Amino acid sequence: MIKKSLWVAVLLFFTACEEKMKPVVTINPKLERPIPCMKLNHLNVEKEVLDTFNTLYDFDETCDLILSVSYKTDIVCNSTQNVYMKNVGKFPKSYLKLELRKGLEMQYSYYIDLHSNVDEDDIEEGFERLKDDLLKDKGDK
Repeated sequence: MIKKSLWVAVLLFFTACEEKMKPVVTINPKLERPIPCMKLNHLNVEKEVLDTFNTLYDFDETCDLILSVSYKTDIVCNSTQNVYMKNVGKFPKSYLKLELRKGLEMQYSYYIDLHSNVDEDDIEEGFERLKDDLLKDKGDK
């Protein structure tokens, strides 16, 4: 009985540590959806990441809605204020941010903290959310 309870406790512990973070999504209420097109901002983005995005969507270089991608991996925080978060394993290791702008005005933002480094699956999941939010009619949801 004790052995069985111990296994259940260990199993619950490991599944709790792998809890998926929820993204923070912001949509400009003035943005008309579905959007007609997007242009991918190539600045400060690795070739592999650009290749992944280009397989997910046919970007239009003439579009005035510009998608910027930013991410950081292997985040290390030396602040003593975050000691508890780092010790219980809830401190993020990376983040992914997708921002769609028209000129200087933010139209859409997707941000997620991750417990592992950003990979192709994270990029695909974030972009699928963006497509669900922006490329489908509001009535299709």
